[in-house]
Amino acid sequence: MPTTWKTYDKGDLLPDDYRKALLHLMSFQGDSEYAGAQRVAENMRFAPRPEEAYRLSKKVMEEMGHAYYVWNLMQDLGVDVDARLQELVAHPDNPDPGKVNVINGFRRQNWERFFDSWTDVALFSTVVTPAAVAFLGQYRDCSYLPWARVNARIHKEEFGHLAFGVWAAKRVLEFGGDAAREDMAARIPKFMRMGLGFFGRPSLGEARSANFELYYEYGLKVKKPEELQAEYLQLLEERLREVGIPMPTGVDPDYDMRVSYEAADAPVHAVA
Repeated sequence: MPTTWKTYDKGDLLPDDYRKALLHLMSFQGDSEYAGAQRVAENMRFAPRPEEAYRLSKKVMEEMGHAYYVWNLMQDLGVDVDARLQELVAHPDNPDPGKVNVINGFRRQNWERFFDSWTDVALFSTVVTPAAVAFLGQYRDCSYLPWARVNARIHKEEFGHLAFGVWAAKRVLEFGGDAAREDMAARIPKFMRMGLGFFGRPSLGEARSANFELYYEYGLKVKKPEELQAEYLQLLEERLREVGIPMPTGVDPDYDMRVSYEAADAPVHAVA
């Protein structure tokens, strides 16, 4: 496995296979950022106070911004990103997987079962966002330099979303007391399963993603799932310590809530 890769900048001629793999990963990020913003906006119904609503709306705006940044890069490569937006706007509940690439966790039928209170909203940003921080952080060092630069900005904003989660969780405890603390601790594992599965199956073994080796060879993914999962667990432990909730043990990953590379992983997926 290489530790350095050939890099490409805006306007460079991209090898066909590299371009297909790049667009496959960027489409998952861009489309899922927008779909994620749609889901987060729906969680506004749980906001208990104006300040919570205001801060959550800021997160929605930034998530849509992340989609915009990545879609702009795809547009530079000839992709009709207007059509992708129109599909997500017209069919927010269940967009056509032949037209957009949205992670399973951001499809409404999957998302809704995780949320029934503001505590869940706070915990998503506290427990799952550290996975996004780790996962998207690797793209800052990827071989496609325009994407690396965009993800440097996105990474900073994801840290802000993580800070929002910690703030929101502390507010739940401030207003809810011991009963809220007990309830919050019971809800953490369901989100932790999602966070642990965010990076995909281990890079070794029969269940590994069929295309991880290709992404790694091209320098589009620069860290193995095991490395990213370790980063996630460290971040999560630090944030839960800030909130004052012990970190659960014995939680297994839920791989089905991620980008579903095992089911539709091939970078030959049409992106147009």
